[in-house]
This record gives sequence, C-alpha cells and structure tokens, in this order.
Amino acid sequence: MAIRYSTNLMKSALAAEKRDNESRLKMALLFIVCFGALGGAAIYVYAQISLMEHTLYAERLKLLKVEAEYRNYQEEVSVVNKADVELLGRLQTNRIYWTRKLDAMARYLPEAEPISYWITKFGYNDNSKTFTVNGYGYITQRQEQLLELERYLDSLRANPSYAYIFGATYLKSAVRSDEQPLRPTDPRRERERVSFEYASLRKGAERR
Repeated sequence: MAIRYSTNLMKSALAAEKRDNESRLKMALLFIVCFGALGGAAIYVYAQISLMEHTLYAERLKLLKVEAEYRNYQEEVSVVNKADVELLGRLQTNRIYWTRKLDAMARYLPEAEPISYWITKFGYNDNSKTFTVNGYGYITQRQEQLLELERYLDSLRANPSYAYIFGATYLKSAVRSDEQPLRPTDPRRERERVSFEYASLRKGAERR
C-alpha cells in the first residue's frame, strides 16, 4: 500500500509541475504579445509624429516663402513714384471709347441708292492725335457728292459723343474716278464714284 500511495503522490506532483510549466509558458507568450503590441503602437505613434513634424516643417517653409514674396511686393509698390501715378492718370484720362464714335460714323453715312457711301479704312495716330477715315461713294447726275460729304461731316460734328473727343473734323480730299465693269461683257455701264478722306482732331491738337 505504501508503494501505491507514493506512486500517486509522484503523479500528482508531476501533473502539478506540468500545469505550472504550462501556466508560465502562457504568461510568457502573453507578455511577448503585449510587449509586441505595445512596441508596434509606439512605432506607429513615432511614425505619425515624424510625419506631422515633416509636414509642419514644409508648411513653415511655404509660409516663409510667401512672407518673403509679400515683402518684395511691398518694396516694389513703395518704389512707385509720383510720376508713375501721374502717367497712369493721364492714360486713364486719354482713353477713347470707340463704340459710340464708330456707331455715329456708320449711322450718318449716306446709304440709300443712288447715293451710297462706304468706309474702307480708318486709323488713329496717337502722336498727332488725328483720326483718319477713308471711303468712297457713287456720284449722282446732280453732282452732289461734296454736298453729301459735308452733310455727313456736319452730322458727325453735331454728335455729342463724337464731338466730346474730336474738336475739329474736316474733309481732306475728294477725288472722282470711274468704276470699270467687272468683266468686258458686263452689261452695266461705268459708274462715276468719289473717293474721300476726312480727319478728326482731338481737342487741343493742332491741324497739320
């Protein structure tokens, strides 16, 4: 009986030791897992902090660049002197709004047959302050081309928008010529026409 009892005690001791070993192993594994998770979390946090610091550094560089450009802009603006401001004012004052002027030129131009006139070219010389217009029209049997041109120019002189800019408008030339048929077989007869040129001077400009 003593031998059987001793054997049972040994089995119980071995079983208890095995359970202790398994318990220690589990605790060791749990410790390793927890330590690994903590280490991974620490690495992740460090990476995020490093990324944020890098981003903040880049934004600071951008801010410094913008501040430097703004300082340069302020220095350039401060260089603008009184002469530049006066020049800008003169340019603003001397601008010509052409829409109404061109509208008046077309509105008063004779266009009813047989007295029809067309504008072929116009231009403005800023040096002489002169607006020059070229065109032509057909001559009637009553030879009233000069009279028609003067009526046209009188209408321009009386137009408020046109006269506000141009103080003088005058006829420079009116030359008669024959318009040949388009083809030798064209049944239409030759037509007399007048080529004209007139000029308008800005107020204050001298006629040349």
